[in-house]
Amino acid sequence: MDKAGRFVIDTHVHAQRHAAGHSLKEKQKSTGKKGEFDYIDLDSQLPTITTYDNSPRLLYDMDRYGVDMCILQSAFGMNNDINVDLVKRYPDKFRAMAFAKTTMDAIVAGEKEWDMKDAIEELDGLLSTGMFCAIGEGAPAIPETAANLRRYSYNMSHRMDELRLVMDLARKHKVPVTMHTGTGGGYPITHSRWPEDWHPYWIMDLAAEYPDVTIVFSHGGMQGGYITDLVEQCLNVASNFNNVYLETGLYWTDLYYRALRYPNVGPEKLVWGTDWGASLPVQTRIGQNPQTFAMQVHNQGIIKHQCDIMGWSLRQIERLDISQDDMNLILGGNALNIFKIEYPLTRMFKGLPNVGR
Repeated sequence: MDKAGRFVIDTHVHAQRHAAGHSLKEKQKSTGKKGEFDYIDLDSQLPTITTYDNSPRLLYDMDRYGVDMCILQSAFGMNNDINVDLVKRYPDKFRAMAFAKTTMDAIVAGEKEWDMKDAIEELDGLLSTGMFCAIGEGAPAIPETAANLRRYSYNMSHRMDELRLVMDLARKHKVPVTMHTGTGGGYPITHSRWPEDWHPYWIMDLAAEYPDVTIVFSHGGMQGGYITDLVEQCLNVASNFNNVYLETGLYWTDLYYRALRYPNVGPEKLVWGTDWGASLPVQTRIGQNPQTFAMQVHNQGIIKHQCDIMGWSLRQIERLDISQDDMNLILGGNALNIFKIEYPLTRMFKGLPNVGR
């Protein structure tokens, strides 16, 4: 197909897939549950399930939809090693964000108590290798285990102090930080697990205190469903601070227009990122507005096929009646600038004359 932009970057991709069958069968034996498992069952298993390289399907979709590069993220039990290997094998196609996997594994295994300083130390070592372009997915937070369900429990000052350690590290390495927002609808991401996920306004303080550190709201407040309260908060934060950007790959067309109309946001503050690989199906509700949206629905069971989120997302953005220069910023130019990715030519993106070489 024709490419949607000069250089297209999906900034939110999971190139790993969980080999969940064995783990769920064992849980079935221990619990006596019959029938299909849903996302709530799977959520508690993800940190301990082995992941495998799912890049053949990713490369297929990239070729099919004209996507030049993807930024790989680890989360929910995924690891850095597979992502680094892909960056080395395909340096023109992949970059990777750093994730404190070893620290998380030790806590899940009961080998240590949660301390953000351990996660920061691990991330510092990873970023020092030069193999990572950002911190993500989201800022590190204590894994949700039975013993830790109420860890944060509305303690804003405690969590904000942890987030400041992440911002200090990003400033040291001159890399952007992602802040996760929203939920796909299936996994029970609680307030006590990731409180800033439900409070984008908290990030105003960090943006003001660290004006030299770029912050990207993962999902831009819309990871699943069609409730837009978190989108409104993300728009408000991004409009107030020049260092805050919105990832918009799960927006439907009208949500893009909302962001494009909003003062101090516009195409200059939007980056495309689909959450490819997260088993996030697109729902169709004929006659509803929006008529299609991404969401994990419990009674549908766990999705077993490779959801085509990339194709749906590109179709939503290609419906926009905007200039190609604006489209080029959203689909790649802003990401090239934020993640410091080399480009062969300068002056190819509006407002970013020095991106490139």
